[in-house]
Amino acid sequence: MVGHKFSQSQLKASRALLTRGAAALVCSAMAACGFVPRDEQPASAAAGSDVGSAKYGAVNAVNAVNAVNALNALNALNALNALNALNALNAVNALNALNALNALNALNAVNALNALNALNDTNLFSALDGQLGPGIDLGDGTVASADTLPTKDLSQLTAQQIDDLCPVPAFNSQQKDAWVQYALPKFMTLGSTFEKLVYDSDSPDLVLDAYGNAQPSYRAGDDVIVQSDTLPPHRLFAGYAIACGNLAVRPLFLAPAIDGQAWDDHLLRSYESDLDYICLKFVDANDGVSKWFCGAGNLGDGVTGVASLNNSPRTFLLNSFKWGDNIWNHHWEFPAGLGSISARISPDTQTGFAHDYAWNMNPNDFHADGSSKALDYIASVGVKTATNRSGVNISPYNTHNLQDFWASNPGAVVDSLAMAQLNPSEMNQGEVEIRGCAAGNPSLCFHYLKYADVASDGTMGGAPGNADFFAVINLSVGPWYASSNSVCSWRADWNLTQAPSKVFSSVIDWSANLDGSNAKVASLFTGDYRVAVNLASIETERCPSWNLCEGSTQTGAHDAALFALDSDQTPLSGAVRFSYSSKLPCSAGNAGNLCQGFLCGEPVAMQSIDGLSGDWWLCSGDNCATSGDNWQLACRNQTDCVITMADTNVVVVRLPTAVRSQYLANPTNLSNAYANNAKASPVSLSTPK
Repeated sequence: MVGHKFSQSQLKASRALLTRGAAALVCSAMAACGFVPRDEQPASAAAGSDVGSAKYGAVNAVNAVNAVNALNALNALNALNALNALNALNAVNALNALNALNALNALNAVNALNALNALNDTNLFSALDGQLGPGIDLGDGTVASADTLPTKDLSQLTAQQIDDLCPVPAFNSQQKDAWVQYALPKFMTLGSTFEKLVYDSDSPDLVLDAYGNAQPSYRAGDDVIVQSDTLPPHRLFAGYAIACGNLAVRPLFLAPAIDGQAWDDHLLRSYESDLDYICLKFVDANDGVSKWFCGAGNLGDGVTGVASLNNSPRTFLLNSFKWGDNIWNHHWEFPAGLGSISARISPDTQTGFAHDYAWNMNPNDFHADGSSKALDYIASVGVKTATNRSGVNISPYNTHNLQDFWASNPGAVVDSLAMAQLNPSEMNQGEVEIRGCAAGNPSLCFHYLKYADVASDGTMGGAPGNADFFAVINLSVGPWYASSNSVCSWRADWNLTQAPSKVFSSVIDWSANLDGSNAKVASLFTGDYRVAVNLASIETERCPSWNLCEGSTQTGAHDAALFALDSDQTPLSGAVRFSYSSKLPCSAGNAGNLCQGFLCGEPVAMQSIDGLSGDWWLCSGDNCATSGDNWQLACRNQTDCVITMADTNVVVVRLPTAVRSQYLANPTNLSNAYANNAKASPVSLSTPK
């Protein structure tokens, strides 16, 4: 693929999507509808919540959470999860004419119906234009996979039907003798034309004016303004989005209506609240009714999605791309996803660390030294999405504050929480989570001192000095990736470099003891990163090439118990171990066994540490001790074995190859062997830390 720089021209006009009447809406009082738009913001900390002995407020150790980067995250259902039904719009009869989800071919030219009511790219402020480099021109010959939809009116389908019958928009590119697939999230890739919706006729409802005269409640040409007790006045705009496959639709956007401000006297800025809700119309799977669903968020610059190399994903960010006659150059960000990166943190709550849903890396803003945060934003997108699941606790940092301190004070014991308060508007090194420590809640009491995960300099492939695949955000990896090719191919798939890191001594671990008496060494990136992240001490790895089961994070970890027996079924101490620590505990039922927790779909890697080869037998389910039905030979005559975790507990037993035939002939012997040796004290073996 050859990247081209092209002008950000207005979308061409050749196809009328809606009639004038179709762009009309009828204003409705929303207060009675009880509409509470989905904003995805986390619940506020309760009054009197955990405060450490050094009087750090509970927000002081607020951790960041990552956004998922996998093809299933590109589906319509993921967008729907961020939306709530907008009942007021669903009650408006005139909306029947607004076929905004009646799809059209994304390659055909699209345009605003009325230039007088449209904001196009000349009215958009781009924070990243200087950083994103050239866009690409796909031309007219590039098409995505065809859909099998029963109708092109997507508002008559559920999100699940759209996911099942209409593929993710994607295109392939040959680079460096390899094929890379670029895939776009459904409904989130946007153009730069937004058309204000107005009434096409006077209201049939009359109200009395100040003089007692009956007047229509609104006039033809008036702006549609919606509001409720929970939603301030907003105008409605119709935009353009790539829906799925080769189809485009017109989602609605809500824009705050500010007193005394004309609708077109300011730019529509990315990463601001100028457009703060997106609305899509689907059939509600719960009741079979087609409804408008709206969710909070913000407009973002460029086009972002997933680049896959042999099914191994990374995030890309394009300035724009031209597909057929149309230019696509924006995307939508939800608060719990990429929107958290640009979300600002008010000075009175800044602690020197990212919050759960606010990183304070808005590309429209500047650091204290006057430099732009644009590269920090791009790097944050890269490191946040280098994952296999959502909701992982990570600590991003864009300073070298602890490293710099130790350069002048080698060996000093550092209070990283106090150090961060010296530079509170940035993301600093050495975060420790203490919100749940006093209450004994381990899910909110841990540290980020041990596992340097990934780092980025904020550049992208194709930029000067960056020979990576086109538009893919730069990443380098920490020590775990460099030593774990057998269970995570992601680093090798993309030929990622290992970033320099170092183990420093030492940082007060407030999560171990709130009196500050415990200190730990800290493993931190030390190179020229723009943003780096450390993984929480309680989290299993984020390897993006792992294909975890859908919902595995919600269902939690399952047990993998490991045994080594001799030919007489006697347990062998110190014979086997897990190849890496998942950091996930097993259930109480496996106390005393060599056992780790793993997420469904996660690799379970085991190895012999006594140098012996053997057969590795696997059983999944709850009847491993009572039936031979679920036992199978997973690895033959090997010193190591890798299986994929099932959506249930599993047991693995290494046995000598000489006795293979007797277990193949009678698998019940395996269940007896497991029943006789489960929870036996000799198998409490060492595991990598």
